[in-house]
Amino acid sequence: MNELEQRIHAEIAEKGPIPFSRFMERALYEPDLGYYETQQEVGRSGDFYTSVSVGSLYGELLAFQFADWLSDIEGPVQLVEVGAHDGRLARDVLAYLRDWRPELYERCELILWETSAKHRQWQEVVLVDYLEKIQWTPKLESFNGVFYCNELLDACPVERLIWEGEAWWLSVVESDGQSFAWGKRKGPDGGLSEGQSPEEGTIFTVGDYGVWQTVCKSLKRGRALVVDYGMSKQGFFDPPRENGTLRGYHQHRMIDDVLTNPGGVDITASVNFTKVELIADACGLETAPLTRQSQYLVGLFERTLQRSELFPEWTPERTRQFQTLVHPEHLGHSFKVLECRRP
Repeated sequence: MNELEQRIHAEIAEKGPIPFSRFMERALYEPDLGYYETQQEVGRSGDFYTSVSVGSLYGELLAFQFADWLSDIEGPVQLVEVGAHDGRLARDVLAYLRDWRPELYERCELILWETSAKHRQWQEVVLVDYLEKIQWTPKLESFNGVFYCNELLDACPVERLIWEGEAWWLSVVESDGQSFAWGKRKGPDGGLSEGQSPEEGTIFTVGDYGVWQTVCKSLKRGRALVVDYGMSKQGFFDPPRENGTLRGYHQHRMIDDVLTNPGGVDITASVNFTKVELIADACGLETAPLTRQSQYLVGLFERTLQRSELFPEWTPERTRQFQTLVHPEHLGHSFKVLECRRP
């Protein structure tokens, strides 16, 4: 039993069964012990791949788009990233702006909304060539510019709801002192539309996305870009899934029991993009239609060909990275892109 397991067992012994969202929060973010606090490596040597781990092209393509958005705003502008992990995406974005859009780079500042001291240490190493351009903050203030995040919302703690006996039940985590098990208590509304009736035993995950709401309120002028895997609300009910959209990953293999080995397994849940869009709408943002990553990046690729003076050469290595990013069997199909703007 690792130290984090001991701590969670002790909390349950003191307070009783805890909501799964609390378990997930500690498993992923417990200082010095949570999964994202200890697992720096992403890619072949980690537990999963991301678009960032494919290579620098992903950040270059996004920065190509960001540059156009930033050009519409006069004066100092900000790039804002949350969930930057070790800072590689931020580095790729800044490198593109420095080398290909220097006039924007000069008046641009990168704000990393970061509450983890460990992550900041990693980021300072990766971003050593750009430190004069970076501000770290534990609390996001209002900004003009572009917010972006890659695989952030899928790692937000979620509640796990079960539909039984024509009612929703909230999953809680119980302890016998040695292992964890599922329990349940009367839960909140799972967000059914009128006339919907899930199959008995349907499991539904509900994300909070409070970080996204803060971003939407803080964006005074500019755009926001969310890249993650998920679906509309209806997709969470059809087809029914054994564990909802909850899943764990370890050494590139899916782990069925997300209560096993907290701190050693990446726990994630698909993003409810219907809820993400509603939050943006409530904050006065306009949202573009949700699109697949493959479609979005192909569109950017075509524009780089039309404006080749503003983008690096399409070498064989960049082409290989692009194929991985857009191929439906790799990253192109599962990941979605949502653009929002402050009108």
